[in-house]
Parts: sequence; structure tokens; C-alpha cells
Amino acid sequence: MNFDEFDEFTRKLCLETQKTILSFYENPDMVVETKSDRSPVTFADKETEREIREAIQVLYPEHGIKGEEYEDLNPNAAFTWIIDPIDGTKTFTAGCPLYGTMIALLLEGEPIFGCINFPALGKRISSDGHSTFVNGDLVRAKADKPLDEALLLTTDYFEVAKRQNGRAFEKLVSKTKMTRTWGDCYGYYLLATGNADIMIDPIANPWDVMALVPIIRGSGATITDWFGNNPAQGNSIVAANTDLHSKVVAILNS
Repeated sequence: MNFDEFDEFTRKLCLETQKTILSFYENPDMVVETKSDRSPVTFADKETEREIREAIQVLYPEHGIKGEEYEDLNPNAAFTWIIDPIDGTKTFTAGCPLYGTMIALLLEGEPIFGCINFPALGKRISSDGHSTFVNGDLVRAKADKPLDEALLLTTDYFEVAKRQNGRAFEKLVSKTKMTRTWGDCYGYYLLATGNADIMIDPIANPWDVMALVPIIRGSGATITDWFGNNPAQGNSIVAANTDLHSKVVAILNS
């Protein structure tokens, strides 16, 4: 595992793909299609993933690729790249800047590298699971924050009750200082940089999860699925400062 190699490769790749993304951003005439799962998709999503796939195939032809918009490639490869070209497409199409491109590298199913690029913010966060950096500067999650002083984030407040125990979530909300929907990948960025304390998503796909695992761990925080298990094998996310994480999981499952 060569962090510098993968970090530089994805940094240059994100600089290129964000040109495509930004050419559509804040365009009120952007065409938005609806996929079979009723989620939105744009040409920018498809073109960004295509560009990333092509770059990976040139440099790492033996690696596998799994993305949101196209079929899996080399599914039995030891190394697999996971791509979410625009995490937060709803956010993107609304002209809100809190969306990002997520890229992860897995070894035998476990994330060993992850990065998120925020085209509209000029920020990129990356990690090997040991240290996390924003534009090359080391960042850390907060520590020693009591629950009643915590900032809780989630992507969609009303989605929680549809997918998990809504009453338990409301109990968690009542015990924290403030709850906001600064969600999608940006909520995890805020956690990893010490600006938020808890970020949860009651439902998530592999391309939503994998890049987050090294980023959150490298920042000193903890990430699991809703039930406290390995996030790489789950379909939900609970990420929090290590001091709070076990309390959060216990409340959400009470």
C-alpha cells in the first residue's frame, strides 16, 4: 500500500473530473433523470464516473472497479476501486455546494484508502486509515465532547424513521445540543475535521460508505454500521468521536 501514490493519482484525477462537474453546477436548466430506484442522476454523474474508470483502467488494469452508474469490472480482483461520482446528486442539482466525488480502494473487501473531493469548495480530504489530510494538512476529529454538547448531523432527518428506529433516533436528538442536515459526504468531512461530533445515515450503498472508512478512522473518530459492526459489510453508517460512538449506537438501538 503506497498512500502517496494513490493520493497523488486521485488528486490529479479529481482536478480533472471537477471540471466536468462544475460545468453543470448551478445550471437551472440541468437535465435530471430518475433511475429505477427513484434516485436522480445527471450527465455529470455518468461522465465523471466514466472518466475515473478510464483513468483507473490505464494505470491499474488488473484492479476491479465498482461504481454507482455502471456495471462492475473485474469483480474478483484483490484490489477494487469504489466510485461515487457525485455523492449528493440532489444537493448538486439544487445548487448547494455540499456534494463531493468519493473514491475508495479496497483490498480483499476492506477499504485501505479513501478520498472525497468537494469541487465547489476547493477541498479534498484523503486518508489511508491512519492519518487524514485536507489539501495536504493533517486534520483530527474532536475528542472529549459530552453528548449534551454534541452537534449531530444526518443527510435526511425524515429518512431515519423509514429505515431504522425513529423513536430511538428522536431520543438521541433530544440528548444532543443541535441537529442539522449538513449531510451526504460533507457531514463526514465536518466530523473528520473536528467541526461536528456525530454523523449518521440509516441506509447506505457501498459507494456511499467505503471512502469514509479510512477517512473517519484516520481522523481518530469511529465508524460502524447502525448496529456497531464493520461498516464495510453493512448498509448504514454511524460515525462519531470515539468518546461518543458507543453511547450513540446504544441509544439508536435502545
